[in-house]
Amino acid sequence: MRAAARHIEATRVGKNGRIAVPPSYRKLHKPAKGTEVLLVRLGETLMVVPADAVLDRLCDRIQAALVGHSISTDKALKHLPQVRRRRFQRLYGKR
Repeated sequence: MRAAARHIEATRVGKNGRIAVPPSYRKLHKPAKGTEVLLVRLGETLMVVPADAVLDRLCDRIQAALVGHSISTDKALKHLPQVRRRRFQRLYGKR
């Protein structure tokens, strides 16, 4: 995993639920005014990701892989906390 992928930065929710994108992310990703982003809920996690064709293809591939293994989206999300915990333990050790 790249070091940049592990970087976490905090921001605050403002008036009307608006979230400001920190300057370091704006510099890196260069979003223009009006750029569409997706809010992706994975269990208790909320990810903000650019809406683009690459993400659409990735989502299609994930969905196809789940269907190919006869796993429903609901079932995958139900087990996500355990999978995430195991993955974290493999990457960072037990806590």
